[in-house]
Amino acid sequence: MCAAARPAPSCPTTAFENGSQLRPEQLVHISHQLGGYDGVSVEAAKWMTAFRAMGLLVTPAAGRLQGECRSGIPLPSLWRPEGSAGELLAAPPLSEAEIGAVIAAAGGPGGWVVLDNIATMPTAPENTTRLVSALEDAGMGLLVRHHDPSWDEASRRADPRFPLNPRGAVHVAISAHLGQELELRRAIRARGMFNSLAMDELQGGDRAGTRRRLGLAADDLVLLHPVTPYPRKNVAAAARFADAVATQRLGRVVYWLTGGAADPLGGQGKYHFLAGRSGSKADLYAAADAVLLTSSWEGWGNPVAEAAALGLPVVTGTWPALEEMRALGVRDIPVAAPDAVERLLYAVAQGAGHRVMALRNALDRSRLPAELASLLGRA
Repeated sequence: MCAAARPAPSCPTTAFENGSQLRPEQLVHISHQLGGYDGVSVEAAKWMTAFRAMGLLVTPAAGRLQGECRSGIPLPSLWRPEGSAGELLAAPPLSEAEIGAVIAAAGGPGGWVVLDNIATMPTAPENTTRLVSALEDAGMGLLVRHHDPSWDEASRRADPRFPLNPRGAVHVAISAHLGQELELRRAIRARGMFNSLAMDELQGGDRAGTRRRLGLAADDLVLLHPVTPYPRKNVAAAARFADAVATQRLGRVVYWLTGGAADPLGGQGKYHFLAGRSGSKADLYAAADAVLLTSSWEGWGNPVAEAAALGLPVVTGTWPALEEMRALGVRDIPVAAPDAVERLLYAVAQGAGHRVMALRNALDRSRLPAELASLLGRA
């Protein structure tokens, strides 16, 4: 949930569990965009829910506010809109009104602000550095979460100032690999916290109903690719894989790209192409037979963990955090493996995946409130 709402009266709001430090009553959660389907928005929503469970009044603030976050604080200076040709336009300059709104919503000088990837990825670097500097000057408590810095993708423009290291900030890295890189490159010491699993949002989907709405048959083999086709998502590799599966399998193969409208192979593949979303996230996974995430880079790769936790076969690209997920029990199929198609078809025939409960337990979202309370108590 994104919309700012006061905590229930029964929620404690005065002290941490150890009683040694007062808990803030208000907190602002800032990112480039909130309320959407991107990985940062999804994880931000989990943190905001956990903060509210701790008794905090949480206000979302972003350059682009969607869904239930629309009632938050708009920060247009943090968002670069697309032009008519798909190019990124310049963000407007940061205004004093934006700075003031954030500080006020956090309860005034000294309040808490979460910087969720905005201090990591230099989307609007001048505006971001000015905002962070203003928050430092106001004595705000800053909790900085790092997802995907610009050095991990060649298509992004690097800025040597990023990731930022504000005075007195508490830092979180979503993988051990990223934590090591932050310390090596920027002398930032970050606590590692993997993205959590919200199993209540992933289970119980309507397989038959979702397939019926999408015009899919019960015996279709549905390969779900839950991404927006940015370059690093490598959708062409996923489409080529789906084409190879369709070549070997008797019966229809469906390549389902949720965040894009155009077939990566331009209609030349042997699969049936499906675009867009239908229903809840649980419905998407229920309707799928396997999940594809063939990216050349991911900060973490939520669909891999979610699919594995549900027992769905998952076909992957290559990025460092995959090794950490494998250590938690994920058994993925690398798309580049010469026998990837055969392994996928075998896995689909076998049903549930390996070590599902081990992964669920390791990434259980119910631990978040205690972990976040610990982070706030460190600053």
